[in-house]
Amino acid sequence: MNSIVLGSSDPFQHTWNSWQVHLYRWDFNLQAIPGFEMLGITNGVFAMLAAATLLLFVGMRAGSEARAAAAEGRMPRGLAHVMEVFVQFIRDDMMKPNMPHHYARPGFISIFCTFFFFILFCNLLGLMPQPFGYTATGNWWVTAGLAWGGTLMIMIGGGMKEKGPIGFWTGLVPHGVPGALWPLLFAIEVVGVFVKPFALMIRLAANMTAGHIILAVLASFLTAGLSFGAKLAVWPAAGFGLFAITAFEIVIAFIQAYIFTILSCVFVGQSLSHEH
Repeated sequence: MNSIVLGSSDPFQHTWNSWQVHLYRWDFNLQAIPGFEMLGITNGVFAMLAAATLLLFVGMRAGSEARAAAAEGRMPRGLAHVMEVFVQFIRDDMMKPNMPHHYARPGFISIFCTFFFFILFCNLLGLMPQPFGYTATGNWWVTAGLAWGGTLMIMIGGGMKEKGPIGFWTGLVPHGVPGALWPLLFAIEVVGVFVKPFALMIRLAANMTAGHIILAVLASFLTAGLSFGAKLAVWPAAGFGLFAITAFEIVIAFIQAYIFTILSCVFVGQSLSHEH
């Protein structure tokens, strides 16, 4: 029987990628929906689609409010103001210090804002009740797509466009290195190019998974078949711990989006820099 608190019969079930979407005491099999199995729409994909849809709605609403404010000759308020603050923070405090010659390019601003807001929305949706209670960023394949398919491709593609294919790879080794050490340092630097996104992938997935497992364990104390005396002893501490960790996870959702984005700025900035 599914738990009202956890939305599943297993306290760890909402950390798994599966075909099942849970809504309190009801289970829905995504494979039964025509086309979903062929497209591979699991609960993780469902969560990402929900985050992307919500992000699209927020972006369109904020843009509409910003245009209305500009037409009236006033500063944007409400959602548009909040989004403006975040975008300026990403541009001026994340990008500008780490890629000073490229931070103002619209393409880079769009990419890093997408990283930040998509990860943030996925993290926050994972803390909501079912059917959203699945954190897509706790899945290694999702974070691998963001880190390897996103950050790494921008590092290599941007660096090769900026310096040329040969200049990018040979420029990994600092100037003035003795010829005998050049091949060794080149191999180390090439490995380092691929290790950086790997660290991004591990850090994000591990932090989000660990937090949800702690929440699941604490919630399991509230739903376990304990005696009345045991409930009196366990429930207050478990309830307080669940509330505290949930509040902490909301903060972590923002922190992890920030860490992934600013490290991506650092890595891309290093690839674009001619001084590296």
